[in-house]
Amino acid sequence: MKQITLVDNDGVKLNFLLWGEQVLLANLFSVGSMLALDRPYISSSIQSAIEISDEFCLEYGSATQLYLVPSIQHEEQVCVALTQNRYQGPRLLNTLDSSQDSKVSQVSLPCDSRGSIDFSNYPFQSFVTDLRDKMTGISLYGIVTDIIKEKHVTEAIFSLKIEDTTGAIWAKLHFVKSWSLGRLSIGHTVYISGLTCSMTKQKCLEALWFENNIRSSFFNLSCLPALLNSSCLHKFSSLCDLSSRASCTQICRVWLDQIAHCHLCHYNCDAEVMRTFHLEITLADETAKVFAWCTGQTAAELLQISPDEFYELPEEEQAMYPSSLENERFIVAVVNCKRQSDGLILENDAVSWEITRALKCE
Repeated sequence: MKQITLVDNDGVKLNFLLWGEQVLLANLFSVGSMLALDRPYISSSIQSAIEISDEFCLEYGSATQLYLVPSIQHEEQVCVALTQNRYQGPRLLNTLDSSQDSKVSQVSLPCDSRGSIDFSNYPFQSFVTDLRDKMTGISLYGIVTDIIKEKHVTEAIFSLKIEDTTGAIWAKLHFVKSWSLGRLSIGHTVYISGLTCSMTKQKCLEALWFENNIRSSFFNLSCLPALLNSSCLHKFSSLCDLSSRASCTQICRVWLDQIAHCHLCHYNCDAEVMRTFHLEITLADETAKVFAWCTGQTAAELLQISPDEFYELPEEEQAMYPSSLENERFIVAVVNCKRQSDGLILENDAVSWEITRALKCE
């Protein structure tokens, strides 16, 4: 016996059973195949020889005819403006001012029977202002401005508010077991692919991301080692240029002016005690001083010692060690981690800047 799950255009599922020699027919199709059934035998759960959860199912009867419908790739024409804004890139036509005489080009993208358009091969960068309901395979590049863990749910679901130069959208991330993307914080720049846009019950647009989707990926660009190692990926900023309104990752040449707080944290991971640093530090260059914080590997790079090695030092040396690093020079990646609400900066956060990467100057 072969049990096949059929789904119609409305998403309704029904089991279709093949018996004996009929099972060979299953070799003619695969998941995603379009079938047409003429006069199938309708069997109730009471009549069926196997246990089924539904009230009834379909079987291949003596008068049944089965047709394999050829798959037709539907496409949707998406218009892209050729007069691209330098900072915002291409925009979908319906977001442009109709009074502007903009030249446009059309891109054909796959469209399924439910009207969902697949943007996984879209040749341009997508922006928040371009997003619409029933868009799939979206890739988005932006700044994380808020992080919320969903409560009262059995799954591991986190909501990220991602903002770019055109607007902001909430992305709901679904994990198989638990958060698996490493450390992420407010102000970090991320690239996320495999998003699907849909409307909530409140008629708000949101993006959905599923960890087990083969096309899903997530990169925290603010924490990439290549950000500091590759000069083509950044340009240097002075500390005096850092603004409380700045959102993107800034790269600066600095020296350590003062380590105000160096704390060695302990936590349990799979019954093993792990150690990590938490630093609060004053950075300086020729133009200004900035108070910032960092943790984990970045803090170890600034201290030039591992947490385990630091733990083995005598208490007197632990107390003196941070001051011995003052005036050491580094290239650092700095992000504005001050939480915002409706465009307003919340001033109750103690430290506005986080150091996400550090590289010692030779």
